[in-house]
Amino acid sequence: MKRAMIKIVCTLMIFLVSMQIVTIAMPGSGDILSNSPDTNDGNKWRIGYCESEPFLNFTGSLYGLIFGLNESGWISVNLEEMPYEIGQEDSLIMWNWLAAQDTGPYIEFVQDAYYSLYRPGDEEAVHKRLTETKDIDLMVAKGTYAGRLLSNDDHNTPVMVFSTTNAVSAGIIKSDIDSGRDHIWAHMDSDRYKRQIQVFYDIFQFKKLGVVYEDSPVGRIYAALDDIEELADILGYEVITYTVDEARDDEDRERYHREVLEAHKKLATQVDAMYLTAGTRDINKISYLLTPFYEAGIPVFSQLGAQEVRHGALLSLYRADFSGIGRFGADNVTRVLKGAKPRELSQIYGDTPSIVLNLKVADRIGYKAPFEILLSADEIYNRIEGEY
Repeated sequence: MKRAMIKIVCTLMIFLVSMQIVTIAMPGSGDILSNSPDTNDGNKWRIGYCESEPFLNFTGSLYGLIFGLNESGWISVNLEEMPYEIGQEDSLIMWNWLAAQDTGPYIEFVQDAYYSLYRPGDEEAVHKRLTETKDIDLMVAKGTYAGRLLSNDDHNTPVMVFSTTNAVSAGIIKSDIDSGRDHIWAHMDSDRYKRQIQVFYDIFQFKKLGVVYEDSPVGRIYAALDDIEELADILGYEVITYTVDEARDDEDRERYHREVLEAHKKLATQVDAMYLTAGTRDINKISYLLTPFYEAGIPVFSQLGAQEVRHGALLSLYRADFSGIGRFGADNVTRVLKGAKPRELSQIYGDTPSIVLNLKVADRIGYKAPFEILLSADEIYNRIEGEY
């Protein structure tokens, strides 16, 4: 275990050093344009929003972006009054609140420029907004699907893409350092999921890793399947997979949950570790869906982070809060408003990773967390929320 902990510490230290190098290479104030707040020839800059679907990471990163804009003086709002709680999926209530605020002279969050591709008609509506109406100065996109939809040459509206699994693999941008289009930018942290799996492996030394994902190009990207398979070749574990189509709407979630549970029952007889990837599951049903792994004593690592650990996964390596990426995103968004091309800006940023552990889950699977793991954990939970 001591050797495993040394590996974990080394993994995190390498990450921290690499992020320091990236920070040094990032454009600083004055490298491209002065980033002090300014109007759009006396008018407010009009900002729109498009997300792939309701998702807690999208609301978290939206809050982080607003935090960054507020801190830099581009907007002025009382963040304590913003309708946001950690773990919520509803971004529309946040957007409507922003649109109703007097945010100052520089930025307007356009109320009817909110799009969620989970809603019928929004895909066509946002395309028409950018290609025909052309009244938005910058679009904030959240998620792989939204990024793929808006990152094209049908329009020239600047698009800033956040919260994708891997924007390069998804075809949103050309590479970490070049988006490939002047009006497109996407946040990149390409080794994020490799770090997760490496830490998971260092702790448990598993031989067979289970994964459930949707069998589609986007589904493979969401699941970080290429990263999982690449590390399998390096570390020597076998990947056992089952595929389930994601829920298309709220009514389809019952079918999705049923098929995921069946896949988990099968995997629980075949693997010694489970990597829980992104999916359209109800957060409150996670402990129910993971029951087969509890009964088989199999550790489950959450790709998404603390919320899923709180609700039934054993552990995760995650972003502790969204203030860091919020500042980074706000800096790049406002540089674009001041005249910089999105393509000119740094896309690479990674937060200090945090370990989160659920001791109630550890007890259920018969895992006694060593002192070194407990010491390394940034958050520890002693119960399973929403437990069935």
